[in-house]
Amino acid sequence: SPAPPRSGRPAPPPPPLGAWPICDPTPVRPVGALRVPSVPAALHSGGDDSFLLLDMERQLTLYRGPVGEGARASAIGDVAALPAFAPGVTIARAVCLAATDGQPSKAWLASGGHWDGSLCLSTAHGGGGLRLRLAVHSETVTCVALSRCARYVLSGSLDATALLWDFGRAGLAGLAAPGAEASPRPSHVLRGHGGDVLCVAVSSVLRVCAVASRDGHACLYLLRDGRRVRTFTSPDATPIDAVLLSDAGYVLLSSSAATALHLFALNGQRVWSARLDGGVSCLSLSPCHNALLLGLDTGDVLAWALFDRTPLITYEACPGPVVCLAVSEAHLLVATSTRHVLKYPPPPQAGLLTPGLVVARPPR
Repeated sequence: SPAPPRSGRPAPPPPPLGAWPICDPTPVRPVGALRVPSVPAALHSGGDDSFLLLDMERQLTLYRGPVGEGARASAIGDVAALPAFAPGVTIARAVCLAATDGQPSKAWLASGGHWDGSLCLSTAHGGGGLRLRLAVHSETVTCVALSRCARYVLSGSLDATALLWDFGRAGLAGLAAPGAEASPRPSHVLRGHGGDVLCVAVSSVLRVCAVASRDGHACLYLLRDGRRVRTFTSPDATPIDAVLLSDAGYVLLSSSAATALHLFALNGQRVWSARLDGGVSCLSLSPCHNALLLGLDTGDVLAWALFDRTPLITYEACPGPVVCLAVSEAHLLVATSTRHVLKYPPPPQAGLLTPGLVVARPPR
C-alpha cells in the first residue's frame, strides 16, 4: 500500500536568485588608513596585521601593526639590487608578491618591467635579497604570475612569448638551498600570439596557465608539457590587459579599452559579460576563489559573486584611482595612486556555498 502522506504544510519552493537583497546598500567605510612614501605597485596581505608593499621606487617594505599612523615599517632588501623599471610598462602587472604559507614571513617577489628585459626573483622576507636574475626574454617583461605553491613562475613579454618556469617540489624556496642551479632555463616557451603579451595567470590546482595579449586572444596551456588546449577571444575585439584563473574552473578576461569583463568556463563557453562605468585597474579573487574583487580608475571597489555578478558588499570609494589590492580571509587592502593604503572588511563569503551560488534568505 502507498505510504500515507506526511502531515504538515509542504515546504515552500526555493526562491529565485536575487529575490531578496543580500547586499546592504550602506557603504562600508575603511577600518584603517595609511599614507605611504611612494605610489604602491604590489601588495601582499597576510592573515595577521602585517602586509608587504612594493612601491614604484622598487622599495619593498613590511608593515606591522594595525593599518594607520601607528604601523611599523621595516625596509627589506636593497633598492639598488633591482634594475630600474622601463618607461611605458604597467608595473602593477609586471610585479607579483606571493607566499608559500600565506604569511609575509615566507614571501617572494617576482619582478619584470626592468629596462634590461630581465626577470628577477627576490626573497621578500628577512633581509631580502636578489636570488636570480633571468635574462631570457628578448624584450621587456610586461607581466608576471606566481602559483600559490610558489613552484611555477610565468612571465610574458613584448616579444609575444611567455616563459614558464618550474622550480620543482621545493618551489622558490629551493633557490636558497645549497647547490641550487645558478642559471635555470624555462621549462616551456609558450607561443601563438600575434601581439605583445600583456597579462598572464597560472593555477597549480587546474594545472594550466593563461596568456593574453594585445591581439585580443587568451590561450590556455598545460603546465605539464606546455601544449595549448584552448583559445578565448575577446568579444569586443580589444586588447586583453588582465586575466584571472579561478580554481573552480573559470577564466576571467578584462579589457580596459572597452571597460568590459568576460567570464568563460574552461570549455570555452561564455558565462557572462559586463560593462563598467570606469576602467578596471586591478582585480583579484578571494581566497576561496568564489568572490571577485575589482578596483576601478574612479576609486570604486566592487565585490561580486564570481559566477553571476551578485553584489556581496558595498565599499566606500577610495580617495583616488585604485592601483592594486590584496584580499585575505581577515581583511581587504586597497592601494591608490594618491599613496593611500586602506583596510576594509573582507567580502562576506558565508553564503557562497558553491562557485557563484549565493543563498539568499527571505526577510522575517
